Amino acid sequence: MWPTLFKIPIIMLPIRSYGFMLMVGFLGGTWWAARRASRVKCDPDMVVNLGFIALVASVVGSRIFYVVHYWDEHFAGRGLWAIVDITAGGLEFYGGFIGAMIAILVYMKLRKVSIRLYLDIVTPSLMFGMAMARIGCFLNGCCWGGPCSEHLPWAVRFPYASPALYRQWEERQVTLPAELITINSAGIPAPLNRDLLNLTPEERDGARVRFEQAEAALKEAQAAKADEKTLATLRKEKERAEKDKRRIDEITAGLNRQLARYDLTATEFSDLAREYGKTVPVHPTQLYASINGILLAILLNEVFYRRKRHGVVFAVLLMLYPAARIMEEMIRTDNPHDTAGLTISQFVSVLLFAAGVGLYYALKKMPERSPLAVPFIPPEPPPKKKRRG
Repeated sequence: MWPTLFKIPIIMLPIRSYGFMLMVGFLGGTWWAARRASRVKCDPDMVVNLGFIALVASVVGSRIFYVVHYWDEHFAGRGLWAIVDITAGGLEFYGGFIGAMIAILVYMKLRKVSIRLYLDIVTPSLMFGMAMARIGCFLNGCCWGGPCSEHLPWAVRFPYASPALYRQWEERQVTLPAELITINSAGIPAPLNRDLLNLTPEERDGARVRFEQAEAALKEAQAAKADEKTLATLRKEKERAEKDKRRIDEITAGLNRQLARYDLTATEFSDLAREYGKTVPVHPTQLYASINGILLAILLNEVFYRRKRHGVVFAVLLMLYPAARIMEEMIRTDNPHDTAGLTISQFVSVLLFAAGVGLYYALKKMPERSPLAVPFIPPEPPPKKKRRG
């Protein structure tokens, strides 16, 4: 588990693992699809446009799907920011798939291009992008699998404060030392905040030091009767430092209570969490899904170059991926069975599989080649101007 891949030096901007892998999937998939388009004399710029539209629409769609699915549990009464804050997690693949499909279908309809042909072109790339995103899920610690034998060579144990650890603790699959359990304001016990382990000593103490320095600088300037412009600047610096200190204090409040109660240092607490705070061995379903996505991408790419009918590659996707996803959901334990006795992803998979079968047979009644599938002729470059003299 590695939620933050690295931080950009100097500005210390965190680069999240999931977002980075999403970018790898988008760029790699778009390049691959543009290459396919060029080989069959289609417009690669159209593919790039479809890629950008699908990227934006998939993020919006996956968030809407997640919010609707978990409205009562996580979002009811929490305000707009909780809904739009995707940095806290919460994206559903099928929501992104549906959102992207709607957006690119509308775009292709408006541009009056062959929907069947361009869907075939982008379909293998969709699975490649999904495969990369699932690696991001593994690094982020979400979408975990059910318990498995510790002797399974590829079994994984997620660390303290991971979503899998929280779920297993709630279901009493694991126990934690009392030092790692805090009582919130409602009197409910829970493992300490996951952000605590990610705070460096400088982050824990630096905010307080910066606030004290800003406060001292303002008092010194006031005593020296500095001009109003200088005082205004120092007041703003103090306000920023105070806000940062308040945020860190809220995060570390539970930790500080535990340290005082059990006479521990922050380092001792971190060592305790790393030693005892691990999940039972689980299936790395994220990696299973990634391997499945790569294999499907390769298979669909081969189908693309051997197909005899436009649209068949997309129809095959609608049959193969849902079947694999239904089996994947049998191993995963992070989704509730709250939709007709199935997980929401299994339920959508059944619908998509049926749609894929229907589309496959509907294609047999259509012309093999889409009437709108005309060869793309690149525009000729403008003539070079002759130099005078």
